Amino acid sequence: MMKMRRTTLAVLCCVAIAPLAKPALAADVYPDKTITIVVPSVAGGAADAVGRAVAQGLGKQLNASVIVDNKPGAGTTLGTQQVIRMPADGYTLLLGLDAALTTAPFMLAKLPYQPKTDLTPIATLATLQYLLVASPAAPFHSVTELVERARANPGTITYASGGEGSVHHLAMEAFQKEAGIRLKHVPYKAAPQGFLDVMGSHVDVMFIASGTAVSPIKARKVQGLGRTGVAPISDLPAMAALRDMPESKGYVFESWFGLLARAGTPASMVGRVSTALAGFMKSPEAEAQMQALGVTLTFEDPSTLAKRIDEDTKRYAPVVAKLKEQSAKP
Repeated sequence: MMKMRRTTLAVLCCVAIAPLAKPALAADVYPDKTITIVVPSVAGGAADAVGRAVAQGLGKQLNASVIVDNKPGAGTTLGTQQVIRMPADGYTLLLGLDAALTTAPFMLAKLPYQPKTDLTPIATLATLQYLLVASPAAPFHSVTELVERARANPGTITYASGGEGSVHHLAMEAFQKEAGIRLKHVPYKAAPQGFLDVMGSHVDVMFIASGTAVSPIKARKVQGLGRTGVAPISDLPAMAALRDMPESKGYVFESWFGLLARAGTPASMVGRVSTALAGFMKSPEAEAQMQALGVTLTFEDPSTLAKRIDEDTKRYAPVVAKLKEQSAKP
């Protein structure tokens, strides 16, 4: 009888301990299946290129399969929402774009997620600047000519973007404010689609990631009017900075990409990804890949990425408020 009681007690203890041991075991073997990095943009853009480079490097470091899933739409919020809906098990990560995390809360009446509480930062990956480009058929060939024509004909020159609240949208709104002009917004599902229409002369101008625009500018498929960043672009050394032009004096606009996981993902798994990511991002290979993509490798820890999100959210709030005020006018 005593032996039976001891056996029963041992079984009960095993049953009680099993649920507690399971998460620890899952963390120990992580990753034991494919990891997906969701990129909230179409294939072919800067975000997609960075996501694929990181996926390849991370896969080598983890000795695991890491793939990219493009989920464009809703100003980059659709892909972000998809990650939040998935289990917090470390197998679905987000290539976070600043617009989806810092401006979307102000742009959308009802955002289906809260960046600060629904996502866990892992690292900043890269920063980039944009180029102001014009269609090959545009009747202006410089920022000065663009501004002069826009002032003479308000609301007639069109500009493309990756959607309401996207970085391309914000960049142009800030530029218009600086130059004292008003253009007509033509939003697209994703920026590369808008860029194709600029090259096809269906839309007049737009801001596009430098890595995407360099080759078409060199091939004269699109006109390059100016850059938004401070540092020169090695492949286009003659491209002037908008901040140095009298029509847009002081104008600077740069963007960033980060890697995040759904909130609640075990810290051990986040740490495993962070360590593996550091192994890749600090390598000469990563530096060369990012440079080839036209972005600046900017590897920062989780707390620094969290600080970026917080500071940019505060910085963009008044810009977005102005946009909503303008859209509310008849």
